[in-house]
Amino acid sequence: MIQRSVISVRTLSPSSWPQTSPPSSPPLGPGSTQCLLCLAQVALSASVEIPELWGGPQSKSQLLQCLLKAPQYEVRELALEGVLMRLQEEEEDEEERGHQWLDQTTLSNLTSLALHETHPQCLAKVLSVLCVLSTTTELPWSDGVKMLSQEELLLHLLALAQNSTHSVELHCAALTLVSRLVVQLVSSNPQGASAVACLGQWGALVCACCSEEQPVEVKLMAAKVLVNCTATVLTSSHLPLGLTTTVSLWRSLFTLLQDEDEDVRDSACDFICNVPASLLSTDVTGASVCPPVALDAGVGLLCRLFELWGQVPAGALALTEWLLGDEEANYEAVAEEASSLDDEDFLFEKGGLNLWAEPVQWVKLLHRHVHSLLLGFRQTPGVPGQDQVHQIQTLSTQAQAQALSSQNALDSLPALPQFCLTMEHARLLLRLQRATLALEVLDKLR
Repeated sequence: MIQRSVISVRTLSPSSWPQTSPPSSPPLGPGSTQCLLCLAQVALSASVEIPELWGGPQSKSQLLQCLLKAPQYEVRELALEGVLMRLQEEEEDEEERGHQWLDQTTLSNLTSLALHETHPQCLAKVLSVLCVLSTTTELPWSDGVKMLSQEELLLHLLALAQNSTHSVELHCAALTLVSRLVVQLVSSNPQGASAVACLGQWGALVCACCSEEQPVEVKLMAAKVLVNCTATVLTSSHLPLGLTTTVSLWRSLFTLLQDEDEDVRDSACDFICNVPASLLSTDVTGASVCPPVALDAGVGLLCRLFELWGQVPAGALALTEWLLGDEEANYEAVAEEASSLDDEDFLFEKGGLNLWAEPVQWVKLLHRHVHSLLLGFRQTPGVPGQDQVHQIQTLSTQAQAQALSSQNALDSLPALPQFCLTMEHARLLLRLQRATLALEVLDKLR
């Protein structure tokens, strides 16, 4: 049994702990950090893990505050890990939710630490703590001089997320927290959220985290962010982030559903569980589904949202851009990588699936849904706006050029190219199919 007399708040206060000596003084003795960590672990048990071993609530709060303000980052990190573990345990046990053991002063210390902490690991931990707290607690965000507005806080966290790509843990923690705050902002004021300029910046950052070259941890985080904002952002009838940003987020979700990592695909599938029941088709339930079904259902849902938003022409044009594809931008890099592989290795590098099978299925899926979208739109015709007419002309020119160059390239291949130039033949066929289907859609939009 740990006796209360063993520790005092004064013993654990930062002023009584060994301080880092100036350069001219001898360094701290060996083992001093380990000694502090042992002492901090006892204090953490008394204030967070086993608080019944300590005195009244004021003493426990003072202990935790001393740990959070410790000059040694190892002590702060240990304290934050303990707090995070306790919060996660409470999240799993609904009866213990409420975080009554964290008083207002401790919450202020945590938010202040999030704004001023310089050690990356400690900063990531405190952001994770605040991410859990933000779901049930109104946090007092102050920089020590004044309370921060929602937009000031979002800008600070967005800058932190953008500048922390060198640390996956910190990058994910910062973007997860700012995403929680965005969801709360949109939920509280869906119509007024569009006035917050930095929401577009948040959307662009989330989309960047979904690209193929990102680490798996970042893509998993992005998948969870998109799943959590499905009801409030992706399917909102108010379009709080505007059409362009919202469609970009949907495109990023579809990218994750086609990711080569199975965990990423499975995580992205969970968005279907957060779609309002009124928007789901009769053949799709709110339960989790496999990635191909989620992808098909997601594109169909987006088409229904275009109708709900009154944005069918703009939505059809966006899907047509996806239909045309952007594989030309990175084809040289793909070809260079493929040149070092045998045909057999290249064709079966994705676990026995033909390299071009998935893009072909994606193109067919897109065309099927945009075709259905336009069938309903033609029954209630409208005149396209001037911007849309210009976009139709631009895409038509691009698609015609792509179709012509693809056909010419196919004609220039030697006999039986599907056998002697398998990769190039498959690529050109896919490119021609994209252009042909896009032209078909654009003709219906005129």
